[in-house]
Amino acid sequence: MAKQLSSLDMHFLLKELKDLEKSRVDRIYNLGEGELYMQFHKAGIGKKILRIILGKAAFISEQKSSDEKPSHFCMVLRKHVEGKTLEEIGQITPERIIKFAFKSKDELKLLYVEFFGKGNAILCDNGNTIIEALIKQKFKDRTILPKHAYLHPRMQYNIFEIKKDDISNFIKSSNKDKLITALATELGLGGIYSEEVCLLSRIDKNTNPKKINEKEISAILASIKKIIGKKIDSQIIYRNGEAIDTVPVDLELYKGEDKKKFSSFNEVLDHYFTNEVKFILKKESKYQSQINEIKRIITEQEATISSLKSKEEDNRRKAELIYTNYGLVKQILQEILKAKEKYSWEEIRDRLKGHKIVKDVDLKEKNVMVEL
Repeated sequence: MAKQLSSLDMHFLLKELKDLEKSRVDRIYNLGEGELYMQFHKAGIGKKILRIILGKAAFISEQKSSDEKPSHFCMVLRKHVEGKTLEEIGQITPERIIKFAFKSKDELKLLYVEFFGKGNAILCDNGNTIIEALIKQKFKDRTILPKHAYLHPRMQYNIFEIKKDDISNFIKSSNKDKLITALATELGLGGIYSEEVCLLSRIDKNTNPKKINEKEISAILASIKKIIGKKIDSQIIYRNGEAIDTVPVDLELYKGEDKKKFSSFNEVLDHYFTNEVKFILKKESKYQSQINEIKRIITEQEATISSLKSKEEDNRRKAELIYTNYGLVKQILQEILKAKEKYSWEEIRDRLKGHKIVKDVDLKEKNVMVEL
């Protein structure tokens, strides 16, 4: 199985990807539904290509591959992002999500790329409302559909800001029977870094979390902080001639293994995914492509219907309030109409300041807002 970035991997990767900030997006490409390529240009540096493999990794690549015909999502990205400047790139800690902020003049667009599960890419406006998503999904606690607010999963603990009390609470409340499983899943360290924490802490990884004492809790905290604070020392780990992992820092876990070192974690990932891992991209048939397009349209129509139903309920509630308070509303309207004969809208607004029911006057639209 190909490498999948952990939260800690992403932490080190983003230190290098920060160099892309203030670059202009020249062009966006896609290869099937699983890969995106963003071509940047930065004065004094030149062209850089960011390769995004959904659910796996993102890194600066020396080359790109693309379909002759861009996908629907790629076209949407081209429309909203090309020509803009990458204002900021960062990780939504401690999640495996990279956030891109693209800016041009007063317009801001946000792109969230998720690397958990099968991965996803979600384009939003500056208010975090979804414009389009590569994969449209509905979960119990969030909806990834156009016109919905983008919400992301939230781990209970942030490993980058974790304190001893957090470790203690996490250990006491864990429902796992092995420390390594608890660290990997409930704390979000992932398998490799959980192994490393156990090694550095000198604790048997199979220990039941309920049996961890205060001294061991301190050791676990110190080990996590030690890993986070390491300098980048990027490597591909080999066993029997086969690449088994990529790491941004030197790990005790891989002591004695064959290693190939690189000058950056980006170079490690580029080499690994270009030379060590081969993806089999499934080409859609003409009919499957048409089916997927119909599904996309249906999903968007369902989202529109849901939005209209919400507006319908809101308008019905307003109508009922107006009906219930008809006499009061009529009286206010009559007073406003009389005032218009003598005063300007600016004067009416000033005279209505502090009114118990009239809350605001929209001078542009000449609307009066009342609170019933």
